[in-house]
Amino acid sequence: MDNEVRKQSFRWHYNRALPAKKLHLLSPPAFPVERLTSSECGTRLCVWGSRGVTIAELPTRWGRGGLFESGNQTVLCKSYSLDERFMYAKGEVHRVRWHPKSLSHLLVLLSDNTMRLYNIALKTGPRMIKSFLIGPKPVGSLGMTLLDSFGDSAVDFTATPDSEHLLILSGNGDVYMMNTDFLESKSPLQIKLRGPLAMYPPADDNYGSESCAIMTMGAADFSTIVVIASATASLYHCLLLPNGSEKENSDGYALYVMESVDLNIVLNSKDDVSFAYPVHLYPCLGNTYACMHAGGVHSVTLPIMGHLKDLALAEENEIDSILSLISSKSSAARHLVCTSSDEASPPVGLVLASPLHDILVLCSTGELLTRSLEPYIIEERLFRELQLQNPALDSEELHELLKERQKLSFVTIIQEILSREVSQPILHLNKTQDLGPKEMLEMLTEVTVKLREQYIARQSRANSALVSKINALRSLQTQQVAWKEDLQKDIQDVELESALLIEKRNLAEKKQEDIKFRCSSVIRALSSSSIKSPAEQEMMRQLETYKQKSSHLQTQTRSLREHVDKHIQRIKEWEEEYKKKDIALGKSHSDTISSILQQQTSQVSTLIEETKLLKDQLGVV
Repeated sequence: MDNEVRKQSFRWHYNRALPAKKLHLLSPPAFPVERLTSSECGTRLCVWGSRGVTIAELPTRWGRGGLFESGNQTVLCKSYSLDERFMYAKGEVHRVRWHPKSLSHLLVLLSDNTMRLYNIALKTGPRMIKSFLIGPKPVGSLGMTLLDSFGDSAVDFTATPDSEHLLILSGNGDVYMMNTDFLESKSPLQIKLRGPLAMYPPADDNYGSESCAIMTMGAADFSTIVVIASATASLYHCLLLPNGSEKENSDGYALYVMESVDLNIVLNSKDDVSFAYPVHLYPCLGNTYACMHAGGVHSVTLPIMGHLKDLALAEENEIDSILSLISSKSSAARHLVCTSSDEASPPVGLVLASPLHDILVLCSTGELLTRSLEPYIIEERLFRELQLQNPALDSEELHELLKERQKLSFVTIIQEILSREVSQPILHLNKTQDLGPKEMLEMLTEVTVKLREQYIARQSRANSALVSKINALRSLQTQQVAWKEDLQKDIQDVELESALLIEKRNLAEKKQEDIKFRCSSVIRALSSSSIKSPAEQEMMRQLETYKQKSSHLQTQTRSLREHVDKHIQRIKEWEEEYKKKDIALGKSHSDTISSILQQQTSQVSTLIEETKLLKDQLGVV
């Protein structure tokens, strides 16, 4: 009980800390929205229904906490539709999934047994790059109805855990396989489908003739579990293994049905359909998936998932024991949410809330229910490094032309809604002959039916479309008015703050000029009326004494320089006279003269050194 209370308290604080945000699309979808799926990187949302597909690009997260638009209550998102004219008027969308090997490519399964590949990461807008035919293509609405009635139209598809193949499910239970390497292939040839895959043990009705959903579970390094759901709430768990058949036309893989699970669903008394309703499959944990239907939500647990790796790594003598262990444990189904009562509303969406591993169920009334899964073993999933690959673009002129043709205005949508499938003939009767009551009743009944189907019903649809468009425009207008008021308020605040800053700047400049003037006045006053201290006066007297000594020493140095110059000049004269006399002196005379000259030279050198020392002491240059 305490753990439950703490868990509820944690959820309450979690919801209070992260309030819900409203995403407002610039170009809202013109069709009824049935499903919503996001890309693995979380930057794009795909909103789709049976009449169209719309892609919304989420804005970047910034600000404190990394919220959209820094935590604004309403977030404006850029959006665009895929082949709006074709999908709205010509066919129905059965399933939309992101390509398992690319974040920028989208796969759309249509009711005419075609699968379209779109590149949504181009700068010039989304563009269809390939279209695959995965079955007999109907001609007109009657042929499409026949295909649906015989179960020959594709209803769902999914990717294998290794992202190498796509499994395509038909309404009659047949499963086809197709490779996913057509992104890099530039060949115009049709992609080859393999199938229908053989199912063992075989059954007369191919395990149900009203299949509606398919899903894969497992990992890339061992066998894959395929879950097939039928409209009668029957689930078939199949093992996808290589086919050991030696036939030349073998498809390479086969499905081995291990078990079937029948969900106990009881619809409310207001629903007339008792045994035909779609079942939607959602993978949750490593060995658990969820089933959403009109009667609520079930969770199904597969104990076999814990032994698939052992089966893949087992030796031949261990396979029998592992198979017996697998077959001894059957799957378990839990009824998480029941909407069978008259007051409850059927669920319309489901998602796994990580890291709490709770299931969030959205009802048609907008109520959000939370249920916890049983604590089974949770395997950690490693994120794969995906590289964005964009094919080569065509010429800009051709792309702009195609882009303009794909645009669908709201007037065209209203015209498509109001356009009649039958023509009104001219009534040409014999005026002389009166019609009987039976003929008049038949004519009146036929006219009433046509009036209801071709006029009143279409006008009601057009009215709903107009109301939806008007509400969207009013909501956008209200939001724009609110944004405009916020911007005007911000502008006024910025202008007021700017005026205050200018005033503060002018005041600071004036104070700075006053301080400069006061500093200059103080400096002038100090320089003009300064009284020297006794130490300063004593220093001045010493400097004067040193100055006088320096001048006296400079005079003595100058006189010594002159005396040295005179002696040098006299020595030179004596040498010249000595050379002119050419008289040979004796050795005693030469020694005497040399000694005298050496004495004089040493005296001169001593005087020069004393002069340099005095200069250094007095600082005279």
